[in-house]
Amino acid sequence: MRKKQTTIIDDIALSQLRVDSSLENHDFEPSDWIRLLRTYLRMTQAELAKRANITQANLVAIESGKADPRVSTLQRIYKGLSCHLSVEPRPQKPLEDILRGRARDVALKRLKKTMGTMALEGQAPEKEIFKKLLEKRTNDILYNPREKLWRQDSVY
Repeated sequence: MRKKQTTIIDDIALSQLRVDSSLENHDFEPSDWIRLLRTYLRMTQAELAKRANITQANLVAIESGKADPRVSTLQRIYKGLSCHLSVEPRPQKPLEDILRGRARDVALKRLKKTMGTMALEGQAPEKEIFKKLLEKRTNDILYNPREKLWRQDSVY
């Protein structure tokens, strides 16, 4: 099976992802947003439940955080609040850093395997040479589209 190459549109979409900031949106949960918007719009739970076509008991459970609603349910609730629901990934750190870190992990595991054998034979390289070799292997892995970075750890 061939891997689908990313298009320019895909690259633009990925470049627009913002790294998650814990200060942004005050870490509100959907239940917090629903309650906040509903009270601001002076809507009762019964009124919102009717507009969203869900039971009031379900809305109470969602607002209190006791229920974990489906995305489709959240869409109906937000529509009832005259809002759109936007679901987008928020990387914990830049995607490039995640990718490079994973490539480095793979390179390090492979090098440790090789270095263990070399150390037994008294041929282990010095620290600086090891660092340069690790960086080179990381780049080789990173820029080779055939490399599998997310296999189970035991495969490397």
